[in-house]
Amino acid sequence: MTDKYMTIRYYWGRPKDVVRWYLRGTLYLSAQSRQSYIEKTKAEAGNLPRLLKLLDNLDEIFDTADNDSIALLCLRYVELLSIAETTKRTGLSAYQITSKIGKLMKEAKEIIAKA
Repeated sequence: MTDKYMTIRYYWGRPKDVVRWYLRGTLYLSAQSRQSYIEKTKAEAGNLPRLLKLLDNLDEIFDTADNDSIALLCLRYVELLSIAETTKRTGLSAYQITSKIGKLMKEAKEIIAKA
């Protein structure tokens, strides 16, 4: 007999996958909106190529990141918290937070820079 409390269950899926698909959807909608604007106004492409490059390489970023780093990234940038607020919520030091987030942001920036 399996104890229901011993089994880890997620309502929407594994947290890493939920964040990945949410971000993928957000990036996709942003790219679609930008593309539509460019077509209607004949504007310059702007950041659209970089946005598409990031979207194409999203799996590469997520496959190399651990769940803690992704969770911290969400706290900092999705909820727009300061480092001080994030330290209070997580109990991690400011150095730990900036180090974990910095690695993910560096990967994303490198991919965008290649576009």
